[in-house]
Amino acid sequence: MAYRTKTVDTVLGPIEISRAYYHCPRCHRGLSPKDDELGIACTSITSGLRPMLDRTAAAVPFARATDLLADLAGITLSTKRVGRADEADGRALHEKITTHADAVADGSLTPLPPGVAPKRLYVAVDGTGIPATTAETTGRAGKHPDGKARTREVKLGVIFTQTKTDEKGRPVRDPGSSSYVATLDPAAAFGRLVHAEARRRGSAQTGQVIVLGDGARPGSGTSQASTSPQPPRSSICSTPASTSTTSPPSPRPPWARPTPTGSPRAWPNSTPATSTPSTQPERRRSSL
Repeated sequence: MAYRTKTVDTVLGPIEISRAYYHCPRCHRGLSPKDDELGIACTSITSGLRPMLDRTAAAVPFARATDLLADLAGITLSTKRVGRADEADGRALHEKITTHADAVADGSLTPLPPGVAPKRLYVAVDGTGIPATTAETTGRAGKHPDGKARTREVKLGVIFTQTKTDEKGRPVRDPGSSSYVATLDPAAAFGRLVHAEARRRGSAQTGQVIVLGDGARPGSGTSQASTSPQPPRSSICSTPASTSTTSPPSPRPPWARPTPTGSPRAWPNSTPATSTPSTQPERRRSSL
């Protein structure tokens, strides 16, 4: 056992810490228990700084995020460190949210309902193309003359409530009521994310679930039929684009197909549960 120093980047800038370091003579590996306690094992960025880094890197390109961290917080990091840390956190969060959504979809996990269920819950879904690098579009069919893709389709979902109207009688979204899901995954996976978030928001207890979508097929937009399971007691509202009958409806994923009696089973009845993991990333507070 010996004491070793480690330079760590924090919300207040870089600091140097000294902690006990243990070495195993058999496996020839070393470890520092203090790193696990401080949340800096296998990294030199504290758990307090990582959320700041992730928020800026999600909003702008990595190079610009690096500049923002330096300008606004006085924190100097390389563009590569910002990119690697942000992508690692993104992969971890994606795996956590996807695992949670799959568990809700197959019935092995039931989210705890909110204290007061909304009278109506609105679920809006859509998709749009975003620019992507050549590596991310290799092997994907596109709409360009050469048949190559230049973009990837990101699918977006928002769950919200509307309980008031404006002076013209039009519904107004309740402030702070919106929660979002987004993914580059296929439509079926997106549907499970929307379903899980809607269940967390009380779709199984609410009086009515209203799904809003344009009815586009996967690949040309987000398909209402394939990405948002039709819940009981719901009203399906869509724009005029969805009334076209020139294309057959897209098949629903297996977990969203109707039962033999014709009643949808995509929104299973709630069963008692004592706890459910949060869909938000865990963030440990650090004194650093």
